[in-house]
Amino acid sequence: MSYFRQITQRLLTGFISIILVACVSYWVLSLISPDYVVAVSLSQYLNNLLHGDLGESQFYYLPNLQIILEKLPATFELVVITSLIVAIFALPLGLYTAIKPRQKLARTVMAFSLLGISLPVFLTGSLMVYLFALELNWLPAFGRGEVVWIGSWSSGLFTASGWQHIIMPATAISLSLLPLFLRLIRAELIQVMHSNPVRLAQAMGITPWRIWLSYGLRNATLPMITMASLQFGTLMAYTMVAETLFQWPGLGSLFLQGIIRGDGPLIAAYLVLVSIMFLLINSLTDLAYGLFNPHLAPWRQRPHEIGQHTP
Repeated sequence: MSYFRQITQRLLTGFISIILVACVSYWVLSLISPDYVVAVSLSQYLNNLLHGDLGESQFYYLPNLQIILEKLPATFELVVITSLIVAIFALPLGLYTAIKPRQKLARTVMAFSLLGISLPVFLTGSLMVYLFALELNWLPAFGRGEVVWIGSWSSGLFTASGWQHIIMPATAISLSLLPLFLRLIRAELIQVMHSNPVRLAQAMGITPWRIWLSYGLRNATLPMITMASLQFGTLMAYTMVAETLFQWPGLGSLFLQGIIRGDGPLIAAYLVLVSIMFLLINSLTDLAYGLFNPHLAPWRQRPHEIGQHTP
């Protein structure tokens, strides 16, 4: 019964949040396209959203949902590849800098992490374009490359051209996010390794690598999940910058083009869908908590709830 109550509360909270964002998007729409607001009242606008109608673009003369779904695969793949790059490098580098903090290589990694935090995505991407596209001519500078259609989903991850085009924008974004996760993992590992359970494991003669993996990385996973969910908005902002710089045909560049063209309905639809994505990310974060630590699972009864049912 408690689990059902929690689900109901989350659904109600999410629904209210989407309605509030929809009202804000309607206000933004009134600023950009006042003529559209005259024809569609707030109640009609909300009713259309509840029925899945996000309106029609004033520039493309197509349903906004159709336009956004056409651009979604490009942004989704860029976000996935960026996240993989961050995870692949943050975990081993964070582990190494925590185990060997006084080594020259560890200090060099931490110094470069400060540089990565300081450099904006636009500057990093511009330097990469100049070096790898113009000077060395190794990678293409613009576009998405050749794509393969799988039903209504377009993917560039099944072609060599697609991989060549996605490397630079994904790397430019990951270089700004990687230092944050690296430092977080390092700090969590150092804190965990000074805890009493780890000292007990060391006294029992457990091998160091098992201690680092079983106690260290396992306990550092939850803060990483939390930070990943909190950095989703930052990732979307960085993606917008990278898509504009590399002319990547995704949602970020579509949103900026909508602002330049004064396409109010498209901008409002984008805001609503991004808010829904935020809610989905938060829900997945709660589920991930339950997978890595059952005591934090949303479906698990809290101790005070258990006490209420005991005589």
